[in-house]
Amino acid sequence: MLIRIIEFLGYTGSIAAMLATALAIYTFIFLNTGINYILLVLIFCGTLVIYNIDHLRDVNFDQATNPQRVNFIIHNKSLIYLLTGLSILVSILTIYYLGFNILPILVIPFIFGLLHRRIKSNPLISATYITLSWLIVTVWLPAYVAGKLNDVVLLAIVIGIFLFCNAYTSSLRKKSYAVKHVRYLIYISLLDLLIILVLRGNYTGIIPASLFTTLALTNYMDDENYELIFFDGLQLSGTIISILFLILINI
Repeated sequence: MLIRIIEFLGYTGSIAAMLATALAIYTFIFLNTGINYILLVLIFCGTLVIYNIDHLRDVNFDQATNPQRVNFIIHNKSLIYLLTGLSILVSILTIYYLGFNILPILVIPFIFGLLHRRIKSNPLISATYITLSWLIVTVWLPAYVAGKLNDVVLLAIVIGIFLFCNAYTSSLRKKSYAVKHVRYLIYISLLDLLIILVLRGNYTGIIPASLFTTLALTNYMDDENYELIFFDGLQLSGTIISILFLILINI
């Protein structure tokens, strides 16, 4: 039963959507502004849309690299179509509520998501545009809605580093690259921790998320469930702890 729940959360993009939402919450708390819950709904549903459209389009391509996910999609296609359709509807309603002025910000990650199949063959390019897309949605968009774009430049760098490690390691797994490549990502992740310690203040709150990324990298496995169980799961857990940590810092 537990395995089925994990498969559902992972293969429908729900873990990724929860991570995106958690990072947006962190951004709001970091900026010391009220949390815009309608925006959180948009981020959650929008992430589901992008991930499920990509998974549905890549069924044939992913057969060799992620057969378990393809198997799940084939056997639950109706459910995924329903989930995606509802997510699209909710996303449209939230955009209407928030105002169409946020559309230009959403265009870039949406286009990147649709082009994912064409440009994901290069791990470095893939990791770079995935990282930028996530930063736009989880950091810049909340900051734009809160009217504090200039206050998240360093935060975007800190969060962007461990997001890049996640995206690049996923590409390594899919391309079956040698495990030795991961050690360079561990160095990058440790650099992120060092930057956080130097910045101090509210940036200290993101230590758990960055630390959990480093732990996931040190336990790298060339397995199709690695991203689901280790990386997305650990980053989500680390980010939730980071939110609690940041709250404690500001009490």
